[in-house]
This record gives sequence, C-alpha cells and structure tokens, in this order.
Amino acid sequence: MNFNDCINTYRIEAVKNSFANGEHKKSTLLGIAFDCGFNSKATFNRAFKKNTGKTPKEYLDFL
Repeated sequence: MNFNDCINTYRIEAVKNSFANGEHKKSTLLGIAFDCGFNSKATFNRAFKKNTGKTPKEYLDFL
C-alpha cells in the first residue's frame, strides 16, 4: 500500500462514519468528501470504490 492509499483509507472511514451519522441527509456526497479531505470528485469516487467495492451511492443504498 502506498502513502496515498493509506491516507485515503482513513478518509474513506471518515466518510463512512459521516454516512452512519446521517450527514448525507444534510449535505451532498461531494460536500462530505471535501470535508473529509478529498480535493476532487474523481479521486473520491475512485478511492471509495477501491476501498469498499461499491460506489458511494451504492453504499448508501445498502445502508
């Protein structure tokens, strides 16, 4: 695992915690991603899919 993958793992965990706390009902997915340290939508989506095997929308539908 390289440095970026390691950091993104922590960021994805923060995003998943935000989802669990209901933040997605008050903010957009992109807003949550930016709050957790991502700088672009593409990077967020790529890292989320790599980490969870699902897109953010699929993950929310699963909750």
